[in-house]
Amino acid sequence: MSEQGAIDADFDDAELPYEQRVADALEDVRTEPVPGSLAIDLVTRQLLFVRSKVTDTLGEYYEQEGFDLATYGPHPWLPVSVDDAAYECYYVNDLSLDSLDELGSKRSYDFPAGRLAVVGVEQAWTDGGVGDV
Repeated sequence: MSEQGAIDADFDDAELPYEQRVADALEDVRTEPVPGSLAIDLVTRQLLFVRSKVTDTLGEYYEQEGFDLATYGPHPWLPVSVDDAAYECYYVNDLSLDSLDELGSKRSYDFPAGRLAVVGVEQAWTDGGVGDV
């Protein structure tokens, strides 16, 4: 039996630097959107369907599209950086079951990763998630 650290942690874990403990705790947490996942638009607070990754960085996006997502509108006040990937997204409330096969005809928007809050729906079917009974 190991000695207990500060708060329900092994003594050895309590000796690790805070940054390392946080990194270890969040190691399996997905913080970047992936195609086919859901995200929340931090500006409008609406649910988005992430269709695809457009570019790996906002610099690449600027070169490809000629539009500066890093400095657009409210982005300077969000956790948006030039190293963010850009994602093509659809507002979920604009979609219906009848139109899912016609995504190309719906209006999509490109977002920097820093504007998106990942919705970890996969937690619903993993150990400890709401789907476990």
